[in-house]
Amino acid sequence: MTTHRLRFRVTREKALDTGTVVWGADPIDAPIAGGVSGETLAELREEVEAVKHFILDLPGDVPVAVEYIFELPGVSPEELATYRETISQLSRHLREAGLSDEDSTVLLGTPGVLAQFLARTA
Repeated sequence: MTTHRLRFRVTREKALDTGTVVWGADPIDAPIAGGVSGETLAELREEVEAVKHFILDLPGDVPVAVEYIFELPGVSPEELATYRETISQLSRHLREAGLSDEDSTVLLGTPGVLAQFLARTA
C-alpha cells in the first residue's frame, strides 16, 4: 500500500480566542488549507493525527506520513535537522557503549528533552 505524505509548517502564534501563544500547524501544498493548533507540541501532533486523512481526503486506513517544518524566529529548519541528526547518532553511540537512556540524559544534562527523544528512538 502506498504511503501518502503530508507536510505541515509549524510556528508559534497567538490564539485568536484566548490571546495565548500556541503552536500552529498549517498543511503545505494540501487540498485543504485549514490548520490546527495546540498548547504543546504533543497536543499539536495529536491534532495533526486527527485531521491528516481529512486534509488529504483519504480513508482512515491509508498510511499517511507527516513531516513537520518548523519556522521559528532565529532557528533555521537546517539547524533543527542537523541537531536531530546529531542527537540521533549520539544516542545510538551511547546505547552501543552500554549506557541506559537515563544515564545518557544525566550525562548530557538535558533530562526532559533528551529523555523524550530517546523514548521515541528506542
